[in-house]
Amino acid sequence: MITQRFNINRVWDGVEISNKHNTMFMGFTNLLNDLVDHFKDQTDVGKKMIEVGAYMGESTFLFACSGLFSEIHTIDPHGGEEEFNDMFGYTWGEVKSEFEKNTRHFDNIIHWDKYSYEVDDKFSNREFDFLYIDAEHTYESVKKDLELYTPKVKRGGIIGGHDYTDNWAGVRQAVDEAFGSPDIKYDDGSWIKYI
Repeated sequence: MITQRFNINRVWDGVEISNKHNTMFMGFTNLLNDLVDHFKDQTDVGKKMIEVGAYMGESTFLFACSGLFSEIHTIDPHGGEEEFNDMFGYTWGEVKSEFEKNTRHFDNIIHWDKYSYEVDDKFSNREFDFLYIDAEHTYESVKKDLELYTPKVKRGGIIGGHDYTDNWAGVRQAVDEAFGSPDIKYDDGSWIKYI
């Protein structure tokens, strides 16, 4: 895997990473633990989630490994502008190939090779238990994804995302305007809000 969460640089987002543990991976692991705790007492089976912005599929892989979800819908066109590609010299072909490697062993992942605003009408309101947004990080884009996909989440579900940090002010602003503040923030910049 060339994924950055599993093969992290010694400096990530301007912060020196400890030799003892990968705080980015551990933050995401804590999010997964909170999802398991939240859904463990619910009697219905077949939890469903949407991940807007799957990139290389590293988080998709972890969501699938959790065993929580009978369906994981990922939405990512694997195209357009991407700062991470520029920083590390990745092409969209390499990114998509890595996504396919990370997700090929799971039969519960349904990938939509489109922008989020092109497929929101394919999903019913209150159909999903969990929504995770990690696509374009501008204020306008995150706000639009929240407007389009928040209605897709069931009552008692969870909405979350990534990069709720000072470095991504647009993400923070859009999330805060939608929800006030996340219920939980994690070391990797992930966040969740209980609905």
